[in-house]
Amino acid sequence: MKGLLEMKIRKKGLATAVLAASAAGAAGFGWLASSTGGFLPGLLAHGFLAATIGGLADWFAVTAIFRKPLGISYRTEILRRNRPRIMRALAEFAGSDLLSREHVMDSLSKQDFSEMLAQYLTERGGRERIFALADAVFTRGMETLDMRSVAASVEPVVRRVFSELRLDETAGDALSSALSVETRNRVLHALAPIAKRVWRDEELQSLLLASIGNIKEVYVGDKTMRASLFDMDELSDERLLDRLNEYVEAWMGELESGEGELCDRFSHWLDAFLRDGEPRERLAAAVRRWQNEQVESADIEGRLTRGLELLRENCLLDWRRKMRGYMEKRMEEFLHDAEAKASFNAWILRWFDDLLAAHHAELPQMMERQLAKMSDDELVELVETRVEDDLQMIRINGAVVGSLAGMILYLLTMAAERMWS
Repeated sequence: MKGLLEMKIRKKGLATAVLAASAAGAAGFGWLASSTGGFLPGLLAHGFLAATIGGLADWFAVTAIFRKPLGISYRTEILRRNRPRIMRALAEFAGSDLLSREHVMDSLSKQDFSEMLAQYLTERGGRERIFALADAVFTRGMETLDMRSVAASVEPVVRRVFSELRLDETAGDALSSALSVETRNRVLHALAPIAKRVWRDEELQSLLLASIGNIKEVYVGDKTMRASLFDMDELSDERLLDRLNEYVEAWMGELESGEGELCDRFSHWLDAFLRDGEPRERLAAAVRRWQNEQVESADIEGRLTRGLELLRENCLLDWRRKMRGYMEKRMEEFLHDAEAKASFNAWILRWFDDLLAAHHAELPQMMERQLAKMSDDELVELVETRVEDDLQMIRINGAVVGSLAGMILYLLTMAAERMWS
């Protein structure tokens, strides 16, 4: 703006200097021509006089556009007096020609937006700026997200879905599948070594030994025959515990191997249990009661809130890393994929075209509203600053053309006088 103002002052000063020089030349050579009557002084006097007249006329015309030259108000201050009409004309010109949809899209189609983006990402630090902005927005959004509100919006859906689940119908099938021969054998094979270690635990063995002693005391009571029978070495507490251990370990061994009489008896009992409709119905009824109780009384919103908050606390850092990794991958794909760049350019052009199609009709009104916000002095200053250079050149050209016209007329007059004389 400062440069435009300085250029305006220089051009205006030059035009004024040309006008002043023309007036001084007209006065000086006019006096010389009247004194000497010479041809050259007369030619120059007429040239400078015509230049002065042309310069004054153009100065008046140029000044009349913006203000009142010499205080004359008739047909002057054209911009101020015709401001509404001029603003409408400018707005219509900008919308239909200068900023027409066709012109704008033609200019945009010549731009390589994908290359601009690539340079921004690789040469101007755009990659890290985008990462930092995305991370800040994502982190801030997750930290300020009200998980209770999220849970409250999700809770009706969860409650409805849970109430519609037919858990009672699937409970028996799930139990049968879980206790199939193959599944139960794998489970028993895995649990048998653990059960053996638990059974052989010293504390458990001591507890079993004490229990055998208590059972014997209750059984014997005051019966002498029973007491005599148990006094035999084969029925001592330790021997009874050894017999029990042998039986239990043999049973565990059969369960672990999936073979043997005890294992077959267990399988037959389990199969009979699973085929029995009553246990399955009791299981289904229990599942239905539990499901109804949970739907009616469970604090689903509270549980969802705590779960979401715990998930955010434990996973936020990992989510941020994954988001950055995803963005880095997509950026690298964009930088090395010509098809992706072409698609980006096409997307940008479609976006601009849709934007112009939706809002281009508003451009004249927008420009007119912006111009209406300016005072008369501001509008005059704006227009004068933009066209002052050309207007002052009109003054200079007027003086030059006027001087040439004046000298040509002088020559024609002199030639006509000589011919007629």
